[in-house]
Amino acid sequence: MDLDAIRATFAACGTLAEAIVAGLRLTPPWSVVDVVGQDEFTHDVVMAADAGAAALVLDCT
Repeated sequence: MDLDAIRATFAACGTLAEAIVAGLRLTPPWSVVDVVGQDEFTHDVVMAADAGAAALVLDCT
């Protein structure tokens, strides 16, 4: 699966819960590898297939 297809998969998600489920359904599965708190309301969630692969950052406001 190429990066554009992965972006499209996550773009269709309206919540973080949907993104986690969608990521786990990919082959190989993508999961949350880090969460960066920006403030009390905003968090960036980093998802990747493994620690050495490309990553996608979801802005969760």
